[in-house]
Amino acid sequence: MSGLIAMTSVLLVVGVEMFFASHGAGHSHAVDLDAIRGQHVPLQSRNKPLPPEPPFQDDDSDAELDHLDQIDPVSSAGLLHDPPAAAESPVSRQILQCLLLEAGILFHSVFIGMALSVSTGSAFVVLLFAISFHQTFEGLALGSRIAAIAFDPSSFKPWVMCLMYGITTPIGQAIGIALQGMYDPASELGLLMVGVVNAISTGLLLYAGLVQLLAEDLLSERSYHDLQGVLRVKACGAVVGGCFLMALVGAWA
Repeated sequence: MSGLIAMTSVLLVVGVEMFFASHGAGHSHAVDLDAIRGQHVPLQSRNKPLPPEPPFQDDDSDAELDHLDQIDPVSSAGLLHDPPAAAESPVSRQILQCLLLEAGILFHSVFIGMALSVSTGSAFVVLLFAISFHQTFEGLALGSRIAAIAFDPSSFKPWVMCLMYGITTPIGQAIGIALQGMYDPASELGLLMVGVVNAISTGLLLYAGLVQLLAEDLLSERSYHDLQGVLRVKACGAVVGGCFLMALVGAWA
């Protein structure tokens, strides 16, 4: 119940921020008449003759430029020849976001497989169906992020990322079968291990989900340009629907 309340609070805060960001806060298009009046210059002052300027000498300008080069030759040359600093590559940033998201998923996928292997009876059936839906929804979410990255056609990164997600839960199942006589998820050591690893994966998933995915997809300046009107409503509906389905799986399991 505490997790449901926390998730609902997050969605409410995101919705409130989107509403105020889209309906006024900091988006003024009115003309500032006072500023225009302050910039007004009377015609009489415009007609005044300009003060005389000293005659231009080419030797003086060359000397001044040479003096600037002597003071800071690196900066003066850089102003003329160096391009502006390149921003961080969007592809690299998207890959980092996916890696953090996948790391959080893989951490607890191992223990999901271990818990499934040591379960018996009706608990095994319920857990099997719950984990099947859980892994399906997580696979769709992670796969959509991987598919959105413009990888090089010869890159093996997307294949490796998909493969790691696909084999992690079976690896956990193999570990659970191998340790079936020694590993008890209800024991003190088992609860401590699962709690620590789940806490680590929760921190990774919270950061990746809230800071790097949800905030960037729904609250960034780019998102207000790309997602407008019905498209933004559909995106928010997809987020709320995914949260509801995952919460339903968690409550059922």
